[in-house]
Amino acid sequence: MKIRFKEFFYISNILSMTRLVLIIPFYFLLIPDTGMANTGLILLTIVIILTDFLDGYCSRKRNQVTDLGKILDPMADKIVMAIGLVALILYRDFPVPIVVFLIYRDLMIFIFSWIVLNRTGKPEMANFYGKLNTTVIALTVLLYLLGIKGILLDIFLFTGYMTIIISGISYAGIAEKVIFTTKKSRYLFKIISIILTVIIIYSMKGFSFLS
Repeated sequence: MKIRFKEFFYISNILSMTRLVLIIPFYFLLIPDTGMANTGLILLTIVIILTDFLDGYCSRKRNQVTDLGKILDPMADKIVMAIGLVALILYRDFPVPIVVFLIYRDLMIFIFSWIVLNRTGKPEMANFYGKLNTTVIALTVLLYLLGIKGILLDIFLFTGYMTIIISGISYAGIAEKVIFTTKKSRYLFKIISIILTVIIIYSMKGFSFLS
C-alpha cells in the first residue's frame, strides 16, 4: 500500500475528511430540540450526503483513485454513521435495532478489511452495495429529522435492513476468497456468520424493528 502526502489534498479525500469534521456539530445540534437546531441538522445531513456522493465522483473524474481514498472514504462513512446514529438514539429516540445491526456489520467489515489488507497489502474499495446502504441509511435519517414517519419511513427502514444484509454478504464474499483457502473453512465461515447474525437479531427481540 502506497500513500503520498499530497493525496491528503485531493478534493475527494478532503471531502471524506470533511464528513468526519461535520459529525461534531451534528452531534451537538441533536441535544437542543429547537427549530433552529433542527434546521441546522437537516442542512448538515444534506451536506454530509453530498460529500459522500461527490468524493467518489471527484476521485473517478480526476483519475485520483488512491489507496488513501479507499481507506478514508469507507472509514469516514462508518465513523460518521456510528456516532450520528448512536446520538440519534440518545437524543431523538431513533430505532435501536437498525443501528445495532449496522454497527455489527461494520465491525465485521472492519475486521475483514484489516485481514485482507494485511494479506494482500491493498485496501478494498467501498463497493456499490456498501455505498447504496450508506445512502439509504442517510436518507432514512433525513426523513426522520424532517418528521416524516409512517409508511414512508418504514419502507426506508426496511430497505436499510435489506441493504445492510446484502452489503454484508458482498463484503464477506470478498474476504472469504482471500482469507479462506479450503471449502471446509469457507463453509465454517458461512455457518459462523449466520449464527452470529441470528444471535444479534434474537438479542433485539424486545425492540420493534421499524419504530
